[in-house]
Amino acid sequence: MLLLAAAAVSLSPAALEPAHPPAAHARREAEQRLDEEVIVTWRRQGFKADVVQVGMFRNRSVLDTPATVNVVTRALMDAQGVQGLEGALRNTPGITQQTTSPFNTNTFVARGLSVSASANYRLNGGLPIINYAPMPVENKQRVELLKGVSAIYYGFATPSGVLNLVTKRAGAEAVTQVYANADSEGGYGGGFDIGRSYANDTFGARVNGYAAHTEAAARDVSGHREMLTGAFDWTPSDRLSVRTDLEYYNRTGEEQGGITLPTAVNGKITLPAIPTAETRFSPEGAPFTTWGLNAVARVDYRLSDAWSVRVEGGRAEAHRDRMIATLGSVNLTTGAGRLAVTATPDQYWANRYVRAEIAGKLETGPLDHDLLLGVARTSQYRRDQTQIRYVAANQNLYNPVSLTMSDLVVSSRAVNQGDTFIDTGVYAVDSVRLGKHWQVLGGARYVNYRSKESGEDYDVTTVTPSLAAIYTPTRHTSVYASYIEGLETAGLAPDGVTNAGETMDPARSRQMELGARAEILGALASVSLFQIDRGLAYTNAANTYVLDGRARHKGVEASLAGRLTREIDIALSGQYLDAAQRKTSVAAQVGKDVVNAPQWSGSIFAQYSPARLRGLSINGGAYYTGQRYADALNLASLPGYVTYSLGAGYRWTTADHRDLTLRINADNVTDKRYWATSSTLYAGAPRTVKVSLSMDL
Repeated sequence: MLLLAAAAVSLSPAALEPAHPPAAHARREAEQRLDEEVIVTWRRQGFKADVVQVGMFRNRSVLDTPATVNVVTRALMDAQGVQGLEGALRNTPGITQQTTSPFNTNTFVARGLSVSASANYRLNGGLPIINYAPMPVENKQRVELLKGVSAIYYGFATPSGVLNLVTKRAGAEAVTQVYANADSEGGYGGGFDIGRSYANDTFGARVNGYAAHTEAAARDVSGHREMLTGAFDWTPSDRLSVRTDLEYYNRTGEEQGGITLPTAVNGKITLPAIPTAETRFSPEGAPFTTWGLNAVARVDYRLSDAWSVRVEGGRAEAHRDRMIATLGSVNLTTGAGRLAVTATPDQYWANRYVRAEIAGKLETGPLDHDLLLGVARTSQYRRDQTQIRYVAANQNLYNPVSLTMSDLVVSSRAVNQGDTFIDTGVYAVDSVRLGKHWQVLGGARYVNYRSKESGEDYDVTTVTPSLAAIYTPTRHTSVYASYIEGLETAGLAPDGVTNAGETMDPARSRQMELGARAEILGALASVSLFQIDRGLAYTNAANTYVLDGRARHKGVEASLAGRLTREIDIALSGQYLDAAQRKTSVAAQVGKDVVNAPQWSGSIFAQYSPARLRGLSINGGAYYTGQRYADALNLASLPGYVTYSLGAGYRWTTADHRDLTLRINADNVTDKRYWATSSTLYAGAPRTVKVSLSMDL
């Protein structure tokens, strides 16, 4: 998305902040103090986010950001007992899942657009991390979703948005916390969070660790996961700072098995009754094992009071062994069907990333400029993948039979060729202040994108422009308009299709957006109107993922997050989306809804902390996903659904001055049955109760 740039890369925020009127200048000064609280004293943070830390928006006021940004704060995640990205993102509208088992991993869709597992996830706004190994949130301070096209800073990425994970960091206040948690399915775990600063805050370290035994509702689907991470900061002088992050995490478990769409009859696909969450179709021992390793370092150097440079680089790796089991050809009367099983062992992905920037202030007559010039290069590698297919086994939807690995007979072996993508970009952004209330932002990125895939190479060179304007009538309100173009690969063919893992050819996307924000009491209200035109990717009638035609995604999104009174915090969001297929070679698809794009979606979560009962909090939430289609011809309709959550927390201090916090959260309290995914169908999680106890030492 757009822009603001120079402030985003400065080592000294005050030195390189854009020229603002006095009210906006005061907001920026407050913003820096708030940012320190985000990193250091997070216990004082609520549901409202005052700053954005994704891409070039690092530490910029949300009011001054010309883009739709959903921020899930640590306070909100703690209140809800969030243990994974799916829990955090249910607070953002327009997010759905597709194809994969929600227990093991998550393939997210935003505004009906796939969130690329290898390009759209970022660590601290920079390194592209790989979502094939599900990423932990225990060491994260906040989760940000910058929705829409993001080419000016991130280059090739799908226009669904960039999902940024911000790590906890050390500060002046020491942190020593241990915690344990358990859930009603039989899962349990524990971890620690230690943060320290040394040598007069010259060096800081924040280390997090977690280990857990995991249990799914599905029969005999269990496993374990571990995490060990470190965030290190070194500031040898007021001009130089060095920041390093290291993360290792893994997850071991089994596959539950999904359901493929039935064959259409008289122009309609009738879906089976939603099975219980305990239902398992896959053979016993069907593996799902992953690990991820991320390492990134950043150096900032202040050349003068007006100019600074930044150099950043890192590497992300992911490994996965997986056996996919899908039940198809189901007789809806008897439940009899055939189970297709495909094993893909020893999958491996690696991203290498480097970025260099210079930012500063420049005056041309009456105009003040904030300039950002940068170059970035990302290399994405995927190893050759062997696929082992087995003879389909008899299975029953209504009365699943127990299968073992010994029941499987190999029918074929194939090798999906690996690929390498190299995305090199050179970009420039200028933020110009016009009078007291206006900013105009303009930028462009020169893109060179090269691919080597299955013996076919292609090389794309182009320029993607961006433009935005921000009007701030008061210190508590803003209005913006933006236009941005981008290039994308149109996503990766999902598991379960004939060309699973294939990367689509490049396609150009265009986005226009209008938005407004206002601070109301202690909350921030946002509304935006957007339209995205992009290449259309879908699974065709031959079960092959293809790029064919265009899609137009337009709608309106609104949110309200923060403190309404001294006792009530709220996080409210909603979206209306009209996503239609256009110009496809299949005439029957033209005008039909894009797959997995609900017209209506939203959530509300509120927490009550009575002043008379200090330390106590009570909360509840509702999360709605409207009707959506599971196929490109709109023959299979997935019903809309609402799930509810309830929770409570109590914090007290022991006689030896240790703070303890007990939390109880219940998700899907009505035990609603619903389809969590499209394309390949998986049932959503049943009612689950989670308990956690933390102690600050």
